[in-house]
Amino acid sequence: MTTNESAPMDVDPSTPAATATSQPNPEEIKNQANEQYKQGQYAEAVKLYSQAIDISPKTATYYNNRAAALVMLKKYKEAANDCRTATELDPQNVKAFLRGGKCHLNMGNLEEASRLYNYALQLDSSIATSSAATQREFYNLQQVSQYMAQAQTFIANQQWGLARNSLDRAISFVDADVVPYHWKVMQAECALGEKNYSEASRIANSLVRLNNQNPDALYLRARVFYSQGDNQKTIAHCQEALRCDPDFRKARDLLKMAKTIEKQKEEGNTAFKAGQLDQAFEAYTSALEIDPANAHMNARLYSNRAAVLQKQKKFEEALVDCDKAIQLDDGFYKAYSRRAACYMETEQYEEAVKDYRKLVEVDASNREYQNLLRKAELELKKSQRKDYYKILGLSKSATDSEIKKAYRKLALQYHPDKNDGDAKAEARFKEVGEAYAILSDPEKKARYDSGADLEGGMGMGGGAGFPGGVDVNDIFAQMFGGMAGGGMGGMGGMGGGGFPGAQFGGGGRRGHPGFSFHFG
Repeated sequence: MTTNESAPMDVDPSTPAATATSQPNPEEIKNQANEQYKQGQYAEAVKLYSQAIDISPKTATYYNNRAAALVMLKKYKEAANDCRTATELDPQNVKAFLRGGKCHLNMGNLEEASRLYNYALQLDSSIATSSAATQREFYNLQQVSQYMAQAQTFIANQQWGLARNSLDRAISFVDADVVPYHWKVMQAECALGEKNYSEASRIANSLVRLNNQNPDALYLRARVFYSQGDNQKTIAHCQEALRCDPDFRKARDLLKMAKTIEKQKEEGNTAFKAGQLDQAFEAYTSALEIDPANAHMNARLYSNRAAVLQKQKKFEEALVDCDKAIQLDDGFYKAYSRRAACYMETEQYEEAVKDYRKLVEVDASNREYQNLLRKAELELKKSQRKDYYKILGLSKSATDSEIKKAYRKLALQYHPDKNDGDAKAEARFKEVGEAYAILSDPEKKARYDSGADLEGGMGMGGGAGFPGGVDVNDIFAQMFGGMAGGGMGGMGGMGGGGFPGAQFGGGGRRGHPGFSFHFG
């Protein structure tokens, strides 16, 4: 709303003329002030009007004219006081009522502005249509009242974006250089609700600069720090607000909550560092229960608790806490890193790659993130080939003896001679032999474990439908005994490697002339 006023300077003919021996004529001073006003010298005009008031303090016109100059200087509170004095001295002064309404509109006092405008209408019903400027001011007041009512409703329902939009529309009708204090507080509320902490901080800081002893401003700044998870600064600002106003209940409640959260968090940190994981878990859980609405802090607490669960190797539970942390604060990248580590532990490599890629996008210069991404991508590729450890029912840390034992068991279980005509068993037998061929060879196993095989195969050539040209029956024979000529007798003499009831016939089977097994 523009502050330019075409201020018709009032003349009061009843003012007595000055004599040669009397003090200066207030009407002459007022006329000088009017000229200064017309020339845009508003501060000088205020001084001259003040001189006229000092001489004739009961003249309503001087107060009303000074109010006009004060409005141009954006000093709405002082102007409103002058308008009130003018209407007290002259209850029929319509212009003073209208000007006072304009001042209160710009100060955000909508009820008082409405009262003054309505009173002016009662005095002169024609003013609503007699001036385009007056019509505009009436319209502005109606619009601002409507938007502010909407903003308050939206804030009550925590619809922060809608509230901010309505508030911005209301502000567009008043002097943008002097936004009412309580409207600025509402702006900060919306910014906090939308997690726009930089904007909330900017508004709070501007209010503290205006008056660093204002408890409301200090409390608002404390809320900004609290929403950013800085409990120490929250505590300091709440204490300062209470020093200015010991009965400030909101500041006292926030102070208590911030202290309690900080205490529980520090207890958790101390226990975690000491390796007391159960105590750390309990402390973080207690901290989370204090204020479910504190998204920023709770995201950190969930992440901290996930770290505890990681240490306890409860990776699935840790993933749940990481997800909660990210839901509360999707810009908290430590939670992505922790979640990716848990995905790696649970062999969810595709998800780990996604998280590490996000971290690299955010911080492309971070070598640790780059290395972790490369590792996750390698593990993803490795997971997409045959998992020989899983085929043998083993973990990746299996020893040579465990690998051999697992193969012996599965090879006997799925050997075709024991599962005659069972194509699935035959395929499984070959798969088990393939796994053993790789994992029993130190060089091939090392290439497989490191992922080097992905670059150019296992380096074993080909043949017999199996990498390296090794027939699975040969592997079986090497494990359970040797071949002698075209056939062998019973396997009862094979020691620990034999199995009762196995007979070798001479008819040949599956690419091995003179070598077959018959299981009783």
